[in-house]
Amino acid sequence: MKTVSLNVALATAWLATSNPARADDAPTGTFEIGAGYSSDEGFLAQARIAQPDLFHTGQGLSVSALISALREDFVLGYDVPNLLGSDLDLHAELFDRSHTYPNVFTRESAGASLELGHRLSRATRVYVRYRVEQVHADPVIAARTTTPIELGNGTVSALGAGLSYSTLDMPFLPTRGTRLELYAESASPSLARAHAELDHARPLLGGPLTLRLHGHATFVRAPDGVPLAERLFHDGSADLVGYPIGSIGNALGDNLEASGRLELEVPLVPSAGLAIAGFAAAGYRYNTDAAYGPVQGMLARSVGVSLIWRSPIGPLRFDWARALDRDGWVFGFAIGGF
Repeated sequence: MKTVSLNVALATAWLATSNPARADDAPTGTFEIGAGYSSDEGFLAQARIAQPDLFHTGQGLSVSALISALREDFVLGYDVPNLLGSDLDLHAELFDRSHTYPNVFTRESAGASLELGHRLSRATRVYVRYRVEQVHADPVIAARTTTPIELGNGTVSALGAGLSYSTLDMPFLPTRGTRLELYAESASPSLARAHAELDHARPLLGGPLTLRLHGHATFVRAPDGVPLAERLFHDGSADLVGYPIGSIGNALGDNLEASGRLELEVPLVPSAGLAIAGFAAAGYRYNTDAAYGPVQGMLARSVGVSLIWRSPIGPLRFDWARALDRDGWVFGFAIGGF
């Protein structure tokens, strides 16, 4: 089974929304487009328009869209730094999303979120977030259990808090630094969720080698069982490279998921930006709700090699991954961080 993904991004200036005759009316916005293909999601297309200095107020407005065979994601965002002259920042979103989990159901949601943040230092930020959305779960097959299950349709409101810390030198293929994200929320009706992410990169032997580590984990629980629309499903290579979407875990979703990846990059032709990397990855999933399937966990592991080229249009990766509990190699190709 092969996985191929491609992302090409173009950025152009978006004219300032005021009198262009003024010297300070230089274009400040961006327009970005991207496209790709993967065996997990089929064809992907992405577009984003952003104006970080709307009407010279310092406030930002953005519109983004992402469409694939499994997802539709439309977001209108508004940012207010230094809210009312303070050191607080405000981020608001309106969104409309649809995500299909093959052979299980489609989750559709529309709503809004409001986030208030405070930067403790250049690298550290804390925030609180309120989210409200209307959710509809549309099963595409009969439930694989004799016990009735809760779909999770209706209005969900959630209040959460988080902390982010980042000293990475670049968002994709960093060579040094650390990024940590912690977030927890309580949602109605009676749902709790916690999420953590960690990225770390450091040079070895004075710089020729680069070690990178990535890990993320999510836990969700509810007293009467987590409804279908809020459960955790394996999302393909984005969760664990070498395992196609939905190929591991409980058929009707899990309550806990965690995965990690360790990678060592070795330069081949430094002047041309060519390098090779070896990696090992592991993922664990666990279901605690008997109504949705067996109460049990599953561990999956994979290894592989990558050819990396830091090209003028962005980093290119050619990945060959092999799951340790099955035959065959999965090939992946990506431009940028799509």
